[in-house]
Amino acid sequence: MAINQPIRLRWGLMATVLVVIFVTTACGYGRQSGASAQTDSDAYYQQLMEQHKRWYAAMNVDSMVMSSERIHQYLSKHQNDENDARRRLKAEWLKARGVYYTAILGRPDSGLVYTERALQQMEGLTGIDGLRIIAMANRGDFYRQLGQMDRSVDAYLQALEEADATGMEDTMKVALLLGVSTAYTFMGDYQNSQRWWQKTSHLVPQMNKGDLFIYYNNRGNDHYFQQQYKEALDCFTRAAELVKGNDDKKWDYYTALTNLGEIEVCLGNAESARAYITKADSFFHAVDFQPLLYYLETERIELALVEGRKAEALRMVQHCEYKDVAIPAAKLLRLKAEEQVMNETGHYQDAYRVHQKLHQLKDSIQNANTQMQMNARLMQYEHDKRLIEQQRTIDQERMQSRLAWALLAVALLAVCLLGVLTVLWRRRQRMKDVQTRQQIIGMRMENTRNRITPHFIYNALSHEMLAQMEGKEPDLSHLTQLLRRGIEQADVLETTLAEELNFVDYYVSIERQQMPQPLLYSKVIADDVDTKSVRLPAMTIQIFVENAVKHGLRRQGGELTIRIKRHEKNTLVEVIDNGQGLSPSYQEHTGMRVVRQTIQMLNECNRQQIDFGLENLEQGCRSWLLLPDDYHYNLT
Repeated sequence: MAINQPIRLRWGLMATVLVVIFVTTACGYGRQSGASAQTDSDAYYQQLMEQHKRWYAAMNVDSMVMSSERIHQYLSKHQNDENDARRRLKAEWLKARGVYYTAILGRPDSGLVYTERALQQMEGLTGIDGLRIIAMANRGDFYRQLGQMDRSVDAYLQALEEADATGMEDTMKVALLLGVSTAYTFMGDYQNSQRWWQKTSHLVPQMNKGDLFIYYNNRGNDHYFQQQYKEALDCFTRAAELVKGNDDKKWDYYTALTNLGEIEVCLGNAESARAYITKADSFFHAVDFQPLLYYLETERIELALVEGRKAEALRMVQHCEYKDVAIPAAKLLRLKAEEQVMNETGHYQDAYRVHQKLHQLKDSIQNANTQMQMNARLMQYEHDKRLIEQQRTIDQERMQSRLAWALLAVALLAVCLLGVLTVLWRRRQRMKDVQTRQQIIGMRMENTRNRITPHFIYNALSHEMLAQMEGKEPDLSHLTQLLRRGIEQADVLETTLAEELNFVDYYVSIERQQMPQPLLYSKVIADDVDTKSVRLPAMTIQIFVENAVKHGLRRQGGELTIRIKRHEKNTLVEVIDNGQGLSPSYQEHTGMRVVRQTIQMLNECNRQQIDFGLENLEQGCRSWLLLPDDYHYNLT
């Protein structure tokens, strides 16, 4: 009692789904922009073909038929002015047509005809190795569904040969290995099927879910045919779990439930079997898929016997709801069930009649399998012989190539010696150039830093002089600290965030004394920021603060806030004021130009980059500085 053909049918369907996915990735037929694709163009209909594949993957049959007809009309319209693009499109359409006839209409003979025409159409085209290999794999699948397992094995081996010749990665050969393994399984050649399943199992960690479903589904079949029911149960359970809850894989899920129902019947687990059969029967009634409904009816007959409902089993046999399908394996399963029912209900004449049919069908299948196994071994021998001859030719060419390379290596050695001497001389010259450039950068940086200090000293002295002229008591302590730190900062390229903030505090204390309106000054430092370990270009924040005071707060007062926090692997420093903001005519003053030049020179020597900016807010202005953690201040 076996559920084999539904798995055969679904393997054909899933193999062609893999075709759709593979062709999109391996053949390089990416979707083109909808804006550039015209209604009557090769690009538009190639895009429509890609959509056709997606509809197939989602089992949207109506949309598939519509898109296929539109592509066919376009190809018919241009049949007298074909180019490579249209030949490629026609090859894909023929291949897809073969898949449609096989997987949707259940006519693998017609699918085979379309696939052969697709392969003929591909002759002479370049850049379609993936498409050609998939068409060859489909041919193997269609032969298998026609019951011609020997031809199926041969087709898959040819596809593997082509894949090896084009350098295809092992992960892209999964569908081909699955095809060979499955063909040997249904041929009843379990020695070879075991060998190929072991080869395929090595790629399980690299399989996607679609490949894994096919692997476990068909590997379960192999165990089932050998009556290894527990191993088959494990495989079918894994297959069902892979597609459970996926709306696009409902067909696969309920096929797996059908298989699980049969296995549970064989194990005598009636309750579990009934649950699986009921769910699967409901789905396949809704889609009206006769072959699987025929299987499920057979399973219900077997389940009735397991539960002791012999009269009901007899009634189902005598009043079958579904006609016999033209699938030997399905008929074999039904005849076994009928024979058991007739024997257990005392209809021995009918049992004998069914037994005779069953015996004839078994003999026919066994003879066919034996013949196919012999043919497959002969084909395998021819493949192996051809591969040996190819390898021998490759080895001869390799020896000739090695000799040529040896002669070339001697010539190159002399050239290399001359090249090394040249490179050493050029490196010496380049080192001199680098040293000169470093000196220039250092002088530019020193000049840039020295331009900042006089600027701030002048502003500070001006403020104190104005204070004295207005009769205010000058605060020379802050001025002294500002001058001393300004001189210190002019001699260094970098400083710590703590020192920079301390310098800014002195600057703000002087500025706020000269402003007509109050200036509220605050610092917000995140707990995870260590200001003593964060380093930055000296006087950068002070220039941001000066810019905020000068252009936004000096006349009207307001709020000035410095915010410091972590941002990923950086420290973000923000200077925010609520002043009038920057006017459209704002021009970058000396201090901001120095900041820009300093950061630009430092960034040239670092992989990570300091970033900064200046922008208006709804009220006020925001200056910001982003300091990477892994940043050095060594210009050399």
